[in-house]
Amino acid sequence: MSFNGYFNGRRIILDERKLSNEYVPVKLPHRRTQIEETLSILQDVYRGQKKILRTVIYSGPSGTGKTAVARSIGKEIKEKSDQGKMPPILVSYINAHEYRTKFQVLRKLGNDSGLDIPRRGFSSEELTQYVLNFIDRRGHNLIIILDEADIIAKLGDGNDLLYVFSRLNEILPEIRMGVGLIVIFRQLEESLEYLDKAVVSSLSARVVRFDPYTSSQLEDILWSRIQADKAIKEEAVSEEIISMIADTVGYVPETKTGLGDARISLKILYYAALKAEEEGKDVILPEHVRYVMNKGVLPSYIDEEMIEKLSLHEKLILLAVTELLLAEKEKAYVNMGTVVLQYEDVCNRFGEKPLKYTRVWETVQMLKKLGFIDARIGRSTYRGKTTLISIPNASENSEVGINRIPLSVLEKILRDSISRELNARQRGEKPPQE
Repeated sequence: MSFNGYFNGRRIILDERKLSNEYVPVKLPHRRTQIEETLSILQDVYRGQKKILRTVIYSGPSGTGKTAVARSIGKEIKEKSDQGKMPPILVSYINAHEYRTKFQVLRKLGNDSGLDIPRRGFSSEELTQYVLNFIDRRGHNLIIILDEADIIAKLGDGNDLLYVFSRLNEILPEIRMGVGLIVIFRQLEESLEYLDKAVVSSLSARVVRFDPYTSSQLEDILWSRIQADKAIKEEAVSEEIISMIADTVGYVPETKTGLGDARISLKILYYAALKAEEEGKDVILPEHVRYVMNKGVLPSYIDEEMIEKLSLHEKLILLAVTELLLAEKEKAYVNMGTVVLQYEDVCNRFGEKPLKYTRVWETVQMLKKLGFIDARIGRSTYRGKTTLISIPNASENSEVGINRIPLSVLEKILRDSISRELNARQRGEKPPQE
């Protein structure tokens, strides 16, 4: 997690990776129906049938198990294929928050298939044929998991990409492989409004719904992560603590209240454990859970893993906005000109060459589309109009930023993430977006 290192000590947490959104748990309580429905839809693909396309759409709020189910299915299919228990299948997981354009998605698919694709030299159409023909020549069937599809739909490349994926047999009739497509949406109906009718028609597939978790279901999930996954020492957590967290987050169908978000319940458990360790405790107490909830460190749509996936200059600009809002607590918005100056100062501190104004403005617009900042046109103090920028939930006289993460904590997350990326670049590693 990006919070790693914010607190010291390991008296309770055994493996913090197993509390991360990226982790595929050993068990998936209360998602057997969705798993079986998906396997039923995709069975012709993983059994080796050729010249077919099977599409399934996942729809449901954040933290309802969509990604975990898809990745768990993909992991099992890949393992059985590698062991010779299934025909050859390539499984490619692509998160559209990280790979936002058609070219980036296809490049990720090519890299997963074993191709070393340069950043330039191909058009999207050429890359489509090159990658898919390569996979087909190897005799593999293909399962694509496209996560956070809302983002690529809203950013513009979704129409072309989803049309290609959902009409492969028509677009590339020479390809024989069978293709399974799992497309994951948080807000299906809203996202479909960004797509052309032809694409929506192509995606007229089975929709698998993921409802929010109830309190009792969240209790099962938390205990599974503790007992089956060994993320936290079992003796450090009581029934009272688990019930307290689950009751706080659980969905109540009768009143339609509560988030029902497993990610948030796991975050509360994680941060409460960190707080207990910080105090030198061997167990999590109710006061630690209350501390986390009172501090409001309860990510929902945007979390630390999503911040980690931003490009370097997106992080630098977001850090500049965060620093300005921290320094000028009486302001709800900061203007574009001030952000540019602060961004240039941040770049100088990290030894990074700042982008030109036009690129900064374009990056600000991208951050707005991704939901990291609010940006609106307002009147300049001097003359004309300017772009006013803030962070969602960072209201006037508030020190709270993205999804109620304190701005001071957000500032540290960004600085740590930027430092890691620059250090990785010095070691010759490249971020996946590039």
